[in-house]
Amino acid sequence: MIRPTIHRGIEIRQFDVPCTPFVWSHDETDGYGTAETLAEARTQIDAHLAQLQTEDA
Repeated sequence: MIRPTIHRGIEIRQFDVPCTPFVWSHDETDGYGTAETLAEARTQIDAHLAQLQTEDA
């Protein structure tokens, strides 16, 4: 596995196999996703956390 990236406290991973997507999961909120790029994964995480904030409001 390639060294994970942390975005807003959530780990984004990509495996050493060519063409594998970036994957992320947030156990505290049951959130998860896959993305073709690291930027897309970060956008998904931002949207997930924003949605949680609006649900709590």
